[in-house]
Amino acid sequence: MSSRSALRRSLVALTFAAAVVPVAGSPATAAAAAVTPPIHLYDLSRHDSVKPRTFAVTQHDGLSALHWAHWGAKTQTGTGTMRINDCTPSCAEGHIRVLPGAHLQVRGTRVDQGRRYYRQYRITHPAFTLQESRMYSQWTNAYVPSDFS
Repeated sequence: MSSRSALRRSLVALTFAAAVVPVAGSPATAAAAAVTPPIHLYDLSRHDSVKPRTFAVTQHDGLSALHWAHWGAKTQTGTGTMRINDCTPSCAEGHIRVLPGAHLQVRGTRVDQGRRYYRQYRITHPAFTLQESRMYSQWTNAYVPSDFS
């Protein structure tokens, strides 16, 4: 075999490889990303969503107006308004503390009923009391649908 035909075969192989291997930002890469199943987040109210706007932590406390810059990475952070009911003298008559700028962080994934869900969450805010920090700022296992079956 001549060196010229070997060079020609190498060029054909390289051209084929370039056509088959997707380049970042190419339509082939976008199509591959589009088929990746989304990661869901499930909360106490049994609300299942992707990039949720609300997140119920307890029957009386939760986040609203959540905004997410991105979604689907191993760890994500959303920013919203935390509402905490002190339930004093009862939850029906309790004072609601409103804390804009709270951060909901989610991390890890697990599969439940064929869907991917974030595994853990925590909520942080600089104005949390020590008790609120202990209650909300520790990594906590997130709910999945089978938790309620």
